[in-house]
Parts: sequence; structure tokens; C-alpha cells
Amino acid sequence: MKILGLILLIVLVLASLLPPTMGTSGSRPLDIKSITIKFDKTDAEFTINYDLGTMPKMYILLLGGKSIEPRIKEVFSNFDYEILKMDQEKAILKVKNISRNEKGYYLHDSVKLGATINTMIIYIPGDPHPTEYFGLNETKNTFYRQ
Repeated sequence: MKILGLILLIVLVLASLLPPTMGTSGSRPLDIKSITIKFDKTDAEFTINYDLGTMPKMYILLLGGKSIEPRIKEVFSNFDYEILKMDQEKAILKVKNISRNEKGYYLHDSVKLGATINTMIIYIPGDPHPTEYFGLNETKNTFYRQ
């Protein structure tokens, strides 16, 4: 039991040594490995896979994902979204009104992102195969039927 207490104390000390800018503007940008976009009528679900590094992962494990939220907001500031889930490796966002309905088709106009995304995977309703893009800093113009 004393060993567990000692380990917890060491982890807390290490977490307190993290830079005070963690999760604030000016901190290192979120290293987004991939985004998967699944369109659903006028909305979409974004699954964001990122790499935080070892120390920030430990920080999140101890204190929760709130420290990542400002960094997510920097990248997705041009979207109306709600965070459904967030952990050390990914976040799931429900993005509202990303497309518009016109004459039976849903149209999505490109939206600028606050970072360059290594891989963007787009699932369009009715299409069994996703489309993959690399090195984008904006979403792609897309149209689909539901």
C-alpha cells in the first residue's frame, strides 16, 4: 500500500512540473494524425486521432481531458461542435450544420482548419468506400444524398 502511495506521489509531482502553458494558446499545437469524417444529413461526426506525447498523456490521465479542449478549439474554431468523447488518443466531435440540404442533395463547402491534418478520411452516406486525403488544412467540398 505504501508503494502505491509513493508511485501516486511521484506521478503527481511529475504532473505538477508540466509547463504552465499546457492547454493554453501558445502551447505546442495538437499533432493530429488523422480525422475521420462521417456525414449524416446536415451534421457530421469527426473522430480525431492525435499524439500528445508521454507527459501530456499522464497529465490527462490524472486530471482529465479538459486541458486538450483549448487545443481542439484552435483547430476546429470554424465549426459548431459538441465534444462527445475525449481521451489520451482521440476525440469524437458532433459537428452541427456542416452541410446544407438543396433539392435532395447535401452540400458541404470546404472549411478551413487551424492545423494541417496528416490524413483525412471521409465517409459519404451510401458509399461503402471512404475517400482518403493527405496533408490538408481544410475540409473538401463534398456532396451526397442521404
